[in-house]
Amino acid sequence: MLIPAAANDLLFAVVAFVLVLFPAIIIHELGHFFAAKLVGINVLEFGIGFPPRVGRLFTWRETEFTLNLLPIGGFVRPLGEDMIGPTSEDKLKRDRIILEQRRSGVVRIVGEREMLRLRGVGDQDMMSVNDAPALGRIFFMAAGAFANFATAIFLFFIAALIGLLLPVGGLSQIVAIPEGSLFAGTSVKTGDAIERINGQRFADFTAFHEILAMYKEESIEFALLRPQSGDTFSVTVKPSFAGRSGAVQILGVVEGTPAADAGIIPGDIVTQISYTPIPSEGDPAEALREATRNAEGKPLPLTILREHEDGSAESFVVIVKPRINPPEGEGRLGIAIRSQFSLREGTRFANAGYKNEYVPQSIPDAISYSLNRTGETFRAIAAIPGQLLDGSLSGKDARPISIIGISKIGGELLHRSLQDGPSVMLHFIALVSIFLGISNLLPIPALDGGRIVFVLVEMLRGKPVDPQKEARIHQIGIMILLALGLVVMIYDLINPPSIS
Repeated sequence: MLIPAAANDLLFAVVAFVLVLFPAIIIHELGHFFAAKLVGINVLEFGIGFPPRVGRLFTWRETEFTLNLLPIGGFVRPLGEDMIGPTSEDKLKRDRIILEQRRSGVVRIVGEREMLRLRGVGDQDMMSVNDAPALGRIFFMAAGAFANFATAIFLFFIAALIGLLLPVGGLSQIVAIPEGSLFAGTSVKTGDAIERINGQRFADFTAFHEILAMYKEESIEFALLRPQSGDTFSVTVKPSFAGRSGAVQILGVVEGTPAADAGIIPGDIVTQISYTPIPSEGDPAEALREATRNAEGKPLPLTILREHEDGSAESFVVIVKPRINPPEGEGRLGIAIRSQFSLREGTRFANAGYKNEYVPQSIPDAISYSLNRTGETFRAIAAIPGQLLDGSLSGKDARPISIIGISKIGGELLHRSLQDGPSVMLHFIALVSIFLGISNLLPIPALDGGRIVFVLVEMLRGKPVDPQKEARIHQIGIMILLALGLVVMIYDLINPPSIS
């Protein structure tokens, strides 16, 4: 039975939500829970999901563990404070009814402290949030974020033990196979990439053609990769590597730049710089970069080879003037390039980057990676406001994402992880954990960070803020956050985010 693509994507998104967001939020609440235990704050309820309640799972010491209907996280309800958020309308109606019944003597309400007494907690062992010292409250409120950060470090560590995607060798792509040349008559096609020479990998493109320059044997075996299908195969040919020459292929041209003004187009090949052939030794692309640096603001002749679809080719000279202070990311000429070199008989090779494979790390290396990766993530997040201000990061790229968007991206990465291994998904879960922790520490009312601000104000003033005023501020914060969350959800539905 074939599953429609849309239904398949939805299934992956739901599974990603269960694997990514739900555990991250539960871990966050577990951080609050265990911090409360360390401080001495009593916890009446640990809820999985949000109310309405489905049922009670079990009771551990004074804490009741419950299962709730809305599977969008969890909550911790300590003595003296409702950490869930705004009370539902149904609960308000029930409370009003119970209050009227209490006034008429029909029912007796059991308070929080009496509830703890029924669970075997003595009065001397009871501590509400407000009874705890200020630093203890701050630790309790920040512990959820700390749990998320610790989880991210652990997940990065596990991902490194499983394997990190690292370059294990260079790739050299074959871009021209003329008649009578090295690979003519073999199974090799243009676009295939060489990844081994006589069974050995080479470090990079420069090392590749240096190996060929020194090769003296009668035959040579190339192991190749066909990018379109992922198939690998080998061919053995008789080498003829004399008369090599370097070149630089133009991959892209930015409009309004010196290269575009000179008539250079993608696909052109630079064969000479200042009427001098590009040597095959070293990196031809770096040779062009160095020449543009040395010729800033001055005319620079480049010899261009342009091949046409009918098989013909023409060679001509263009004069470019490298910019002195080019815009970031464009370079002095405004071109994207890669190195090539060719043999006398016409075979051309191009730099195809690196072959990446998942490489398991040792325990010390995995620890180092997890700490460094977490630190890099914090630095990247901290740099976002500055990048938005200076324009290096667009608002579209820095858009907030709701649980719908995170689930969709998680579904795409889950699909990829089925092919590339669990390391992909572990990295994503770790990143979401870090973002969840940081967002909860923001000094916004109703969030942990907003609650911490009130404790800090209390420490500075020497007395707490009026509880009614604080509660009102948190209620306003919750309404604003819910409204913003709804807007972001709608935007994610209209313009779904994607890892691409």
